[in-house]
Amino acid sequence: MVVLAVLVAQPFAVGAVVLAGLTVLERWGSPSLEAVAGAQSVLGPGGLVGPASAAASAWLAAVALVLASPHVGDRNAGDGGTARSRRRPSAAAVLVALAMGSAAALVVAGPSFSDDLPIRLGATAVAVAVSAVVSSQRAQLVTAGAALAAAVVAAGLGAAVISSRIGF
Repeated sequence: MVVLAVLVAQPFAVGAVVLAGLTVLERWGSPSLEAVAGAQSVLGPGGLVGPASAAASAWLAAVALVLASPHVGDRNAGDGGTARSRRRPSAAAVLVALAMGSAAALVVAGPSFSDDLPIRLGATAVAVAVSAVVSSQRAQLVTAGAALAAAVVAAGLGAAVISSRIGF
C-alpha cells in the first residue's frame, strides 16, 4: 500500500489508500498479502464472507482504492480536451489503472488464484476497467475526497468488527 500511496500523491487520495490498508489489517489481522491470501483461500473472498460489516468494509476499501486513482493525462491538447479529441490512454494511465484496480480486487477477492479463479479474475478485470474509466473522467479533488470518505467508513466498519471480536 505504501507504493500506491506514493503513486496517488494527492493528500486525500493518500489518506484513502492508507485507510484502505488499515481496513485490510483490521479485516485479516495482517497487512501481508501472503496472510490475506492464506485466509481468503480458506474462508473465501473477503467481500463475500464473514459478518456483513466485515464484507462491507472490504467493498468500501476497494471503492476507495478505485476512486483514489490519480488522473493521468490522456487527452489531445489541440482540441482543448473535448470528448472528440480523446485517444487511447497512455501507457502511464494503463499502468495506474492496473495498479489501483488490482489492489482493489485483492481487497475484495483476494490475491490467491488457487481457489475461486473466475471470481478473482473477474474482480480484477472489473476493478481495473472501472479504475481506468474513473481516473480518466473526473475532477481529482472530488473523487479523492469521495475515496477518503469511503475509506473512513471502511475503516470504521473494520474497527467495529475488531471490537466485536475482542468483546467491546
